[in-house]
Amino acid sequence: MSLRIRVVSWNVDSRPTGLLDAKIDLIRRLKPDFALLQEIGRPVYRALMPHPSAHERMHRKQRHFAWGALSTDLSTPRASEFRLGCAILGGPTTALLDSGVLDSAPFDVQEPVRVGFLWRTVVAQAALSSGDIVTVCCFHGRHPSGQPAASLQQAFHVGIAKWLAGVPGPVVFAVDAGPALPEGADPLLGPGPVHHLQHVLSIDNDHLWATPDLEVHSVERLSDEAVAAGSDHPLLLAELTL
Repeated sequence: MSLRIRVVSWNVDSRPTGLLDAKIDLIRRLKPDFALLQEIGRPVYRALMPHPSAHERMHRKQRHFAWGALSTDLSTPRASEFRLGCAILGGPTTALLDSGVLDSAPFDVQEPVRVGFLWRTVVAQAALSSGDIVTVCCFHGRHPSGQPAASLQQAFHVGIAKWLAGVPGPVVFAVDAGPALPEGADPLLGPGPVHHLQHVLSIDNDHLWATPDLEVHSVERLSDEAVAAGSDHPLLLAELTL
């Protein structure tokens, strides 16, 4: 029996633009099984994951997500309230088994740069209603603007790619990767990646990949809806069949 999985990837850009409610409503309206979000701050994360200490107005809204994992909460040291991170949120037909940042990824960088890398990564293992276990990952790449930023972007991609190569499927990962690396220099997103995942959907700097055991059923690029909600990134929506 096949199982359909609905996945959203989006750079929310949750700085105070005045349209945070619109972004939250768009994500809820799409009702994904997994939402993979980049540039998300704790206030938006808390609004998507309402709890008794949340603002009453947000707490009264319908709750779609059953669990969440936020990179800036999971890192050691924990990031400040103003740091934007990555989040994975799971719908009611999924259950969180484990979550964390990529402490074990082979990032070829030193402290304190490595801490900044970890704030841009989050991984969750989740159980599906079928009993299958899926690994879901969300990353926010470093955008190159000369040296050493370009070399840091490459180090980020290399570390994630090497880590993914050892993760058994099914796996889904989303990344806002920044501008493309030079041809042949990207083992994560370039041709012939070192990992075993396959391209599902991309537009500009935003990408969604999955292992071959997740068949692509349908994909959408929701650019107009994302712009109307105040983001400068399109929203990627894919339905995958396990």
